[in-house]
Amino acid sequence: MGRGFHTELGVLTLNQGRLRFVVEDRVVFDAPVPELNLTWPWYGFGCQFWAHAQGQKYFVSALHPNNTIITWWKGIRRGRDWKRAIDALSRQA
Repeated sequence: MGRGFHTELGVLTLNQGRLRFVVEDRVVFDAPVPELNLTWPWYGFGCQFWAHAQGQKYFVSALHPNNTIITWWKGIRRGRDWKRAIDALSRQA
């Protein structure tokens, strides 16, 4: 989570229509997907999104801050998998 030099590694989960992001022991957000107003910027290659929760805006990326070409590609694929899962959930609603 975060951009540039202020990134935080965390765990993102999708369960029963809720998207939850936890950094260490702190819950950053935990809300139904429609309430988060997710936006996927074109420049994020489908692996990064903005989530809006409780008046805050969070940048979430599946990319590690210190990528090699191999880890970058894995992050792109992982992020696109997340996008497909979230989009599928949104279509069901």
